[in-house]
Amino acid sequence: MFLGLLYAVIACAIWGLIYIFPLILPEYDPVMIASARFAVYGMACLLFVPFQIKELKKLTRSDWFFAMRLAFFGSLVYYWSLVTSVQLSGAPIAGMLMCLIPVLVAVVSNLRNKKRGANVPWSRLILPLGLILCGMVVANWTEFYYAVHEQAATPLQFWIGVGCAVLSLLLWTWYPIRNADWLLANKTKGPKVWATAQGLAILPFTLLGFVFVSMWLEPPQVGMLGPQPLKFVAVMLVAGIVCSWVGAAFWNAMSERLPTALAGQLIVFETIFSVIYALMWRQAWPTLSMSIGMVMLLLGVLAALRVFRNVKV
Repeated sequence: MFLGLLYAVIACAIWGLIYIFPLILPEYDPVMIASARFAVYGMACLLFVPFQIKELKKLTRSDWFFAMRLAFFGSLVYYWSLVTSVQLSGAPIAGMLMCLIPVLVAVVSNLRNKKRGANVPWSRLILPLGLILCGMVVANWTEFYYAVHEQAATPLQFWIGVGCAVLSLLLWTWYPIRNADWLLANKTKGPKVWATAQGLAILPFTLLGFVFVSMWLEPPQVGMLGPQPLKFVAVMLVAGIVCSWVGAAFWNAMSERLPTALAGQLIVFETIFSVIYALMWRQAWPTLSMSIGMVMLLLGVLAALRVFRNVKV
């Protein structure tokens, strides 16, 4: 359990970076950012093929199709909707809604685990889930207030952004559950190979999407890499290699060791790290409510660890 928790924290520390990339590249279209990130991810996965060829050959046609579905909806469409939400309604709104993921994953996973007798009594989940939910609201309260009352976007743009945040919420609730299902059913094939397979499966879609969108959006004098090509390439390399392959490898390794209902709650660390990075980007200190909320989040995670300590994966 300790090793699984460590892997989850590392993955979330890496994934927290994705929330500031739209702030670093505000002049770029969300589809262009999302497709470029996962095109880099897919091309990076090509480098791992010679080292993982034996394991990759063990994957069936249905495995590859499932990897494509997971990567397309749980990575590409999810990140496109998240970037759109950040740009239209602000990072606080996206973060506020994404904070609901741990609770949704825990509830859905516990309902599904009941069929195989591995569920946890709901009475034991009330305290940790309640702490996590309340902590998320308290931690994001000042940011939420700012987004609602001082957001510069038009009302239509704002609510489109909220809708995109809801879509990313649903997709990122679905992804860790279905991804963990495959990993638990295929423990001999390995989490690193599964991360590589998802990158390879989505590569054709991301390459075509990036070429089409960049040619359509960017004028000829600017070029396919946009107005700041060096910054764009540097950010996409970090996003595609570190935040995609490395982050996915750590998360997959965690998914093999911890129950899905608990793993879903550990996504709170992604929220914590995203807030830390956003504050560093703003060069600001956390507010009192944010600090209190973070403490409640951590207490909720610790309570969840105690509940799931003796539950088999």
